Amino acid sequence: MSLLDEYTVKCVLLTKTITDDPLGGYKTSWVDGVEFKAAWEYQSAPEIIVAEQQGVSRVYRIYVDKTLDLGYHEVFRRTDNGQIYRVTNPGTDRKTPSFSRLNRRLIEVEQWELP
Repeated sequence: MSLLDEYTVKCVLLTKTITDDPLGGYKTSWVDGVEFKAAWEYQSAPEIIVAEQQGVSRVYRIYVDKTLDLGYHEVFRRTDNGQIYRVTNPGTDRKTPSFSRLNRRLIEVEQWELP
């Protein structure tokens, strides 16, 4: 166990399902999927703070187990506060080397709202 493990928060991957509704349209719902843990780092560079003030979504970096493959625009919920996030950079090339004991992947996410 590392110090980074002490700062992890439980998260749940959300799966989008689309079903027909009786009126000829469709209904979108989100179903809980795989649980995982992530350590959070809030991005606070001056440019990011100005962008947030102008309406851009809040941006975070999260550290997850490198065996977890989250794709671009996959959606998940943080269980401690219920906030929804969407992956903006899946971190396919941002992971610790195989000999490292940390076993982490760096993923960038944004705060998001379910449609």
